[in-house]
Amino acid sequence: MGAVTPPLAVVGAGSLGQSFAAALAASGQAVTLLATPRSAEALRAAGAIRLHGALELTVPLGGALRLVAEAGALPPGAGVVFTPKGHQLAAAVAQVVAGAPDPAWVAGIQNGVVKDDLLAAAFGAERTLGAVTILGAARESDGRVAVASRGATYFGELTDSSSERATAAAAAFAAAGVPTEAVANIRTVTWSKMCNAAGLFAVTCLGRISSDRFGHFPELVRAYMGLIRETASVAAVQGIPMGDFPGFPIRTYLGRSDDANVAWFAERAASSKPVPGAPASRTSMYQDLLAGRPMEVEAIYGDVVARGERLGVAVPRLTLARDLLRAIDPGRAS
Repeated sequence: MGAVTPPLAVVGAGSLGQSFAAALAASGQAVTLLATPRSAEALRAAGAIRLHGALELTVPLGGALRLVAEAGALPPGAGVVFTPKGHQLAAAVAQVVAGAPDPAWVAGIQNGVVKDDLLAAAFGAERTLGAVTILGAARESDGRVAVASRGATYFGELTDSSSERATAAAAAFAAAGVPTEAVANIRTVTWSKMCNAAGLFAVTCLGRISSDRFGHFPELVRAYMGLIRETASVAAVQGIPMGDFPGFPIRTYLGRSDDANVAWFAERAASSKPVPGAPASRTSMYQDLLAGRPMEVEAIYGDVVARGERLGVAVPRLTLARDLLRAIDPGRAS
């Protein structure tokens, strides 16, 4: 017999939370979406989650898609996927711990690696799955969610082993039209994505440039490479190798010289054709900066710098990026 999928719940009704919940419900998988009271009110007024772009769905509330605003209303024994951004995760975890029945497992799809530490501390390492996504989505002013790309999503055990629950979770998401794999090296996936985020977020925010254009600038490519090399060195000390994954082939980047990467990114940028009417390709942190929202500076840069310090790994570029991004973070304490 195959693995049995527990009831699924998604915490957070931002762009990723709505995308996951709507896709799962549209596939026939029952899912509970935990939203803040404000988001729940807006969704109830709309009567449905509306996605367009790479996912074209209008999924009414009710039926397979259950919307709640209290953690106590989550189904007992659920597999719970946390989708709030890194700086919002601790509050979301505390809410679920205080109000929800014991989950079967939990997973977080935030950028960075500290998410897994927070979840394991709150729910126990034995209940925590690693998870990574590069599904791209953004909420629009009319309440719809624009899905730029279905990307790729991964589930796996933090012990870097296979399991029925990771396989079942991946199968449920894949059946919902979200390309998803269960992997036995989730820490490699997580740290490889962390490398890409640490490099790309800094150069796009500090360079005020879209992610599909930074390759035109050798200086930004070299800065990107310096940041991912430092991040990879922190992972290496922990025995975690880098890998190649769709959207972030970090092992390949690290295996080339900076000059070779400058040439590769320049060729890619030159061949990229803008789609008329399509929004600019911006990293999530750059979107937050432009919108005046708090950025995930501490969950990404603050955390990896602290890890480097604890492990005795010099990370001067990451430290500089942390300090510069702290200074321009709309969410910084005044």
